[in-house]
Amino acid sequence: SSRSDSTERSAMQPFTFFLSYRRSDSASVALLLKYEIEKRLQFVRAVVDVEDIGSGQNFPDRIRELIDRSHATLAVIGPNWMPRWDTDPEPASSPDHDWVLSELRYSMQAPIRLPQHEQGQREQRVVLPLFVGIRPDFKLFKLPPDLVPLTLCNVEHIAHESWSSQIGPLLDRIATAHGLKKRPDADEYPAPDRAKARTQPMSDEELRQILSYDDYDGWYIDNFGNAETTYIAKTFKFGHFNDAADFMQI
Repeated sequence: SSRSDSTERSAMQPFTFFLSYRRSDSASVALLLKYEIEKRLQFVRAVVDVEDIGSGQNFPDRIRELIDRSHATLAVIGPNWMPRWDTDPEPASSPDHDWVLSELRYSMQAPIRLPQHEQGQREQRVVLPLFVGIRPDFKLFKLPPDLVPLTLCNVEHIAHESWSSQIGPLLDRIATAHGLKKRPDADEYPAPDRAKARTQPMSDEELRQILSYDDYDGWYIDNFGNAETTYIAKTFKFGHFNDAADFMQI
């Protein structure tokens, strides 16, 4: 039974963002983005190297594995993301061992290595440039030739001083572009239906179909940032603590 349950959970792959960033430039922003993405969007995961690569693991292999299983790479671009023309007017050199360059090159070239039904109807991942605390202009940086296609991508921008007001609309736009759903902020709780108190185990597809019925409005599948676990979730809002306590006793 436990093997069957484990297989069922692993069959549901959350939409996954790989966060590419330069540690000396935007490490704290990348971790904050991971938190915001997984808090605000349903059934998604955001991976960053400092949290998803264990001690002793082969770093290049693990990075490629994380990108392979990601549907989109979010390139976090801060003031020191790449060498800049305004600080060094000489033509750019292309280092062989720059992790950010390697991540972006691989993200742009390698296909999504997931089963067809988990690819989100795409074979090639999307690279999403996000400028943080800097003017959204690639001309500021010296780009190696193989990253020039990034300049054709639609870019996003967020300012440090406006983070609290801009992060919600930013993630709303990203969610819309990729067919993702926002996590509900609140919902009024309905009267319990004791006829639905027990159900038999069902497949992923059966569950998705049932949750689309009007009787289950507000219920959704989420992983809350954990790729190994799947939950059926709904948000309830109570006006008073006693109301919440009464609800839990039903």
